[in-house]
Amino acid sequence: MSAIFTIIAPVFLMIAIGYGAMRQRVFSRDQFDGLGKFVIKIGMPMMVFNAIATRPIADVFKPEYFYGYTLASGLLFFISWYATKKRGLDSKLAALNGLAVGMSNSGFVGYPLLLMAIGPAAGVYFAMNVLTENLLILPLMFIFLDLAKGGQTDYRALFVRIGRSLLTNPIIIAMPIGLVFAFGWLPLPVFMDKLFAMLAAATSPLALLMIGGNLYGMSIRGNVKDMAWVAFGKLVLCPLMVFVCLWLAGAGEDMIFAALLFAATPMPSLYALFGGLHGFAKETSGAMLMATLLSVIPISLVLMHYR
Repeated sequence: MSAIFTIIAPVFLMIAIGYGAMRQRVFSRDQFDGLGKFVIKIGMPMMVFNAIATRPIADVFKPEYFYGYTLASGLLFFISWYATKKRGLDSKLAALNGLAVGMSNSGFVGYPLLLMAIGPAAGVYFAMNVLTENLLILPLMFIFLDLAKGGQTDYRALFVRIGRSLLTNPIIIAMPIGLVFAFGWLPLPVFMDKLFAMLAAATSPLALLMIGGNLYGMSIRGNVKDMAWVAFGKLVLCPLMVFVCLWLAGAGEDMIFAALLFAATPMPSLYALFGGLHGFAKETSGAMLMATLLSVIPISLVLMHYR
């Protein structure tokens, strides 16, 4: 039990520190955004590169994990989208709820947790999650948001926009560069290990601070029942579906543990961001706050069972 507390406590304390720093105006919103740019554009891409470049190619891609996790994410998106529509809610909110249940906060919460649990190998699983999120879940959300607007959808422009987003994503760019070293085509300079260690030490706590800062100002107001359904989908249905799909794909215990730990985290802050852009700030921020506060329960259960 103490080992589990040792993993969970630093994560949620860093989130609380980020919330408190924003509440006490230690940082401005612009300064927090600047920290977020460092995490997303420099820190995490470098850690993904390191996870791939420092391992033989056979250890970089785990098909049972990738296919199982991708299948689960896709099913969860459609289940959440359909359930929201069935309750008579707006089609745009249905697309957003598909993202909320089908996509975890892999980078800001899942990766730091898994890093403390299994060490640098966490980067390999994170890299595969990034592929699933960027190649499947985000495009699905954009497509269904466009369909919800009504009228004729310009699919060519939509896919060009999605493709441009992928090609300019630093984490996506880091993957093929890392493969050059994983295949052994080039030796990885020794001094890079120290650079990666420095970045790893800085990136994870900053990511957690960002979560706390983003939670400041959110509140659970409005239709709490609908928010609770979204939180239930993310924290209960998502881990269950991920477990079933990885088990069917033949994944080993280590892979299932990594996948479940990611699945037990709350939805990404993109959910509240896009919710605000489409007129659902109250609904999405409330559900995200609820899921973040309650996520300590499924995370603890996963750690208790597998560690």
